[in-house]
Amino acid sequence: MMSRSTVTVDLSPDVYIELLERARQHQRQVEEEASLALAVAVRTSSVLPEDLEATLDTVDDDTLTRVSYSQPSVDDGILFAALMEKRRRDGLNPLEDRWLTELGERHDRVMVLRAKAVALLHERGVDVAERVARA
Repeated sequence: MMSRSTVTVDLSPDVYIELLERARQHQRQVEEEASLALAVAVRTSSVLPEDLEATLDTVDDDTLTRVSYSQPSVDDGILFAALMEKRRRDGLNPLEDRWLTELGERHDRVMVLRAKAVALLHERGVDVAERVARA
């Protein structure tokens, strides 16, 4: 079994309160909840399939609509905010910096796929005015 490592992260009050609430809901210690959130964020691939961008123009309008409403995960957002706060205050170690880069790339990928899905729907004659207004 691998030994466990300790990481100290400074959290903004909003992120900490969210983490406390999640820990309370799951009946866990806040440290355990933070550890689980980090593990999920690091291990979880994005919700969208890796090859989706290459085949996006071949999917039906319903699938494009779902992609156009896709969002980065909440866990990714929490971890990203925590790492940004830590970087601002203390700097990041190489592992944390890699996590931050990966989280940013996953977020950007979702946003690019959303934009491409909306553009394809528009090209197909689908009214995307409401979708664009909500972006």
